Amino acid sequence: MLDIYILEDDIIQQFRMEREIEAIMSKNHWLYQRLETFSSSKDIIAKSSEKGEHQIFFLDLEIKEDKKQGIEVAKAIREKDATAIIVFITSHSEFMLITYQSLVGAIDFIDKNLNKQDFSERIELCLKEAMKHQSGYFGESYYLFETSKARVRIPYNDILYFETSPAAHRVILHTKNDRFEFYATIAEVAKSDKRLFKCHRSFVINVDNVKRFDKQRRSAYFETGDYCLVSRDKVKALLSEMR
Repeated sequence: MLDIYILEDDIIQQFRMEREIEAIMSKNHWLYQRLETFSSSKDIIAKSSEKGEHQIFFLDLEIKEDKKQGIEVAKAIREKDATAIIVFITSHSEFMLITYQSLVGAIDFIDKNLNKQDFSERIELCLKEAMKHQSGYFGESYYLFETSKARVRIPYNDILYFETSPAAHRVILHTKNDRFEFYATIAEVAKSDKRLFKCHRSFVINVDNVKRFDKQRRSAYFETGDYCLVSRDKVKALLSEMR
């Protein structure tokens, strides 16, 4: 379910954004999990989740007279979640070009000085895009891993494999287009979804995305060219799963 976060250090603008979003979500009968407002950059960055969450961020460009603070926040959020939806809200329309050059993938740049109707319509379009994205995202089969230290939610078909990280108590997830780490052990991941296959003490794989198995090297290969070692006692089970 959608998480909506606002970065705004002016209390009047905070109330304005909250009222607009609540009214739009209610009018369209759209559900959301949480709506939270922050006046501190570090607080909203800390609140943003690891990749796989479904989040939309409305970021004021200027925080505490720093006219580029919103861009730095967007960069930090994007590092944590490549799928997050980012919208800039500002009274400094002259900085529009700078925000797009920042390459954080913002879907809109909304001027606070727009009249009430235009402002509301732009906010609604952004929320509509977030809801559309959510419907597509959760409409397909997905993988969920959740503990007190990590929460990952991602389309199952995108998963290639998990491997142990050099960092203690962390696992690296490799997908078709990305890779990222989160707090977990390979054993925990292997138990988290019956569709996953633990082929080695260091690897857990999505068998559906294995393109070929090299018996001589005992390696499972993926479309990316990546491969995982397979323990001798797991070969027969893997070949059975691949049929």
